[in-house]
Amino acid sequence: MIVGSGLLARAFSPTWAQRDDVCAYAAGVSNSTCCDSQEFARERQRLSKALEQAKSVDAFVYFGTCSAMDPASNNTPYVQHKLAMERLVLSHPCPLVLRLPQVAGRTPNPHTLLNFLYARITRSEAFTVWRQAKRNIIDVADVVAIADHLVSNQKHRNTIINIANPVSSPIIDIVAAMERAVGKQAIYRSVDRGAEYPIDVSVILPLVSEAGVKFDKNYLNRVTGKYYGKTQ
Repeated sequence: MIVGSGLLARAFSPTWAQRDDVCAYAAGVSNSTCCDSQEFARERQRLSKALEQAKSVDAFVYFGTCSAMDPASNNTPYVQHKLAMERLVLSHPCPLVLRLPQVAGRTPNPHTLLNFLYARITRSEAFTVWRQAKRNIIDVADVVAIADHLVSNQKHRNTIINIANPVSSPIIDIVAAMERAVGKQAIYRSVDRGAEYPIDVSVILPLVSEAGVKFDKNYLNRVTGKYYGKTQ
């Protein structure tokens, strides 16, 4: 059972859409800069309804954000809302909260980091890069593979687990990977700002190879080429 129609919902649909023992809530506010209390209220109402309708499933999966661990953004309205939704989900008899970083995939959402970079580079529009910032990139297909393994193990319930790349990449490196994917040089100004924050992936590391996921040195280039390359 899937609730939603965006990137995550479409990616999980072949795996979980026909299952009646799992409910994946992949809907709600997708713009991390959102400050609209009405949007947040709508998600709370929809999530509450989904929790009630799926109270007998073996796993109710909610997708949180790894930004909850980022001191620079964990007090934003969006992150505070996501944390409140996590608490609501944990009231379900069999909840599983999966926190995600920057997820790569085919989506029209202009607010994702990769879509932002792709748009600016392809249109030769200037932008600012925070030189000290790092971001964690993961392929949505790998999110699905790892999540499916977590759900198949009954011990992963009533908990919050990070599904993320073991290595976060400097923004400069992400821009360079996008330049290689689209075959065009970016126009940007670099400023000495930003930081990184740790993401604990110790729970998923034993499952990575089992799930067929390979986080190697070429992962970032492979993912950006897959979704943004000329031959995609």
